[in-house]
Amino acid sequence: MDLKSLITSLCGLYSVSGAESASTQGLDRILGDLFDEHITYGVGNHVFIKRCGRKNAPKILLDAHFDEIGMLVCDISDEGFVRMTNVGGVDTRILPGAKLLIYGKQVVEGIVCAMPTRLLGNDPEALPEIGQLYIDTGFGAHELKKMISIGSPIGFMPTYTTLLGDRLAGKAFDDKACGACIAHGVAAVKAEDLAGDVYFLFSAGEETSMMGAMTGGAALMPDFAMVIDVTHAATPETGELGLAPFGSGAVLEYAPVTNRALTNMTKRLITERGIPFTCSATGGSTGTNANRLWMTGDGVPTVLVSLPIKNMHSSTEVLDLRDAQAVADVVSAFVCDKQIAEDFAR
Repeated sequence: MDLKSLITSLCGLYSVSGAESASTQGLDRILGDLFDEHITYGVGNHVFIKRCGRKNAPKILLDAHFDEIGMLVCDISDEGFVRMTNVGGVDTRILPGAKLLIYGKQVVEGIVCAMPTRLLGNDPEALPEIGQLYIDTGFGAHELKKMISIGSPIGFMPTYTTLLGDRLAGKAFDDKACGACIAHGVAAVKAEDLAGDVYFLFSAGEETSMMGAMTGGAALMPDFAMVIDVTHAATPETGELGLAPFGSGAVLEYAPVTNRALTNMTKRLITERGIPFTCSATGGSTGTNANRLWMTGDGVPTVLVSLPIKNMHSSTEVLDLRDAQAVADVVSAFVCDKQIAEDFAR
């Protein structure tokens, strides 16, 4: 499967944070043939393993989070309208008019009601709280309550659009697109060329608690790790922020919670391979699972690589397939680097 198809297949799966286990069969169908084993954990973590065939080989962990932002049903009105609350950092600016799927006993399609501007009164630009928005499914309350209930997860409609310039738009690129880059990068490598056994942790709960990285890291106890997550790409209104433009490749992140030596070795590696990349730095939290993995056990040396996207936490996130390929190429190089494996093997 080519990288574009892999991205849309994985991102199209339903995995609102807290409900990751609902797509176990779908994940196995898409990724099962690319790895030797697929293990699941009660918290919703998925681990895919590709072994190098050598005894006592280093454990190389690759992490991307499987969960996505979404909502939960919190009320069904007598008129049949659904109220919701957010799961993760949903951008409420894009919710009015959005197409949603409600996952209950049946999957129910709905549209978020959008008040016409002329009826908004004196402050037409005021943003409603998410609890003030309603979902219209077309069903009456009696019929609707047979299909969904309080607590039913809600996700964005999985619709994907190909744009010019190798760009793709749709939901849940944060962070399943990075999972696709990991799978594609690992699949491109022969088992005998691996520097160790590769553990791809498609982790749960990053958008709400990062519990998947904490529990998954503790269960696997890798020798070293690479976390891959999305980052904000440059847009016209972000000119002074120094964000990576589309087409510039992967983003290598420097931060207090990442391992400086491992990051520098990764920089050397991808420079030698001619993989396009830029560097970024943050003096505090990375907002990713790197914040948790480095504290696992007695500490896991971690490097952070990012994929630039636009419109993060919306139903129409946008990525550049050239950047996604660069991230996949970083993965291929990283899991084969014997020097990194030798230096960081426990």
